[in-house]
Amino acid sequence: MKRRIAAPGAPTIPGTAVTPRRRTSDEITAAMSRPVPSVPDQGDLVEHWHECGLLDDDEVDALGGEQQ
Repeated sequence: MKRRIAAPGAPTIPGTAVTPRRRTSDEITAAMSRPVPSVPDQGDLVEHWHECGLLDDDEVDALGGEQQ
């Protein structure tokens, strides 16, 4: 494995002078597309914005939110 020395001020692996390898576009796409589990008691932002008056019914439908 080839080690790269970081330029001054560049991000490094903690405790070393080695820069982390760059992620490929496939790795970035895979990380962005994996499902994120919901947090217990987490509210729906679309519903919240609708209740606050920031979104009207048409905008809620466009975002795929549920209307009550």
